[in-house]
Amino acid sequence: MEVFGPVTMTFEERERTFYYSVPEHLEQAVPVVFCFHGAGSSARHHMKITAFHKLSEDHQVITVFPDAVHFDPADRMTKQWNEGREKNAAFQREVNDVGFVLELIDWLKRRYPVDESRIYATGFSNGSAFSLRLGLECQDVFAGVGGVSGPLVKDVAEKFQWSKPMPMLFIMGTDDKLVPYDGYYDSTYMIDQLLSAEKTVEFFAASWGSHGTYLQERIMEDEEYAVIKNAYPQEEENVVFYSIEGGGHTWPGGPLSQASSLTGKVAGQLDATKILFDHLTKFQR
Repeated sequence: MEVFGPVTMTFEERERTFYYSVPEHLEQAVPVVFCFHGAGSSARHHMKITAFHKLSEDHQVITVFPDAVHFDPADRMTKQWNEGREKNAAFQREVNDVGFVLELIDWLKRRYPVDESRIYATGFSNGSAFSLRLGLECQDVFAGVGGVSGPLVKDVAEKFQWSKPMPMLFIMGTDDKLVPYDGYYDSTYMIDQLLSAEKTVEFFAASWGSHGTYLQERIMEDEEYAVIKNAYPQEEENVVFYSIEGGGHTWPGGPLSQASSLTGKVAGQLDATKILFDHLTKFQR
């Protein structure tokens, strides 16, 4: 596996950076997995907490870690993906992050054998909400999307319609203190204008004709948290939701150093990276 970056490219008069990993021996067209960091974070930090890039060699996949535009160095929260929230600095400045990602795909296709039927988007928090927007807005490009702790923006859900079923996997903790799990926002939360975790999953499940019925399974439990898996539609498991009772605003299976009084607990026994990768890469467009 080779890891490259930071690579800089100019898109719509802005300098954009990204990192990516490629298998050393490419024998055929390979899938691409995009991995989007959360608000105030970075591509490098997202690589550290998710380790998606370590899948490149064994699974013959290209992984891409782009950086969002950072507007105010004194305020790290001005570095966000334009996921569609009106209060987002990238939205207010009309940053075309969707176009940037599509340009990145073309950039990769000019250099590597990319399997265009197997391109996926994943992310954490703001990066998760952006991944879901990509899946909805670019249904002819992405074969599946997913994320952790970043539900779909309400306005985005209302704006677009489904043209085909979209595979999706979502993970969220019930004790998230930054993003409301149930969609009900008050002054204690940092982020608003999002659907609830359940409504987000149901929105994607509806693309498969699901009418809200799902198979529920309690798959993991200890003294600190429990993990409940909901699969839509029943038996097919095209859309899957892992609800972590007691989980915080953290990447499950990532470094325990993520945990704090603000972010909450890390569900260490649940490997979000593996779960997302294994689920999404089963599908092709």
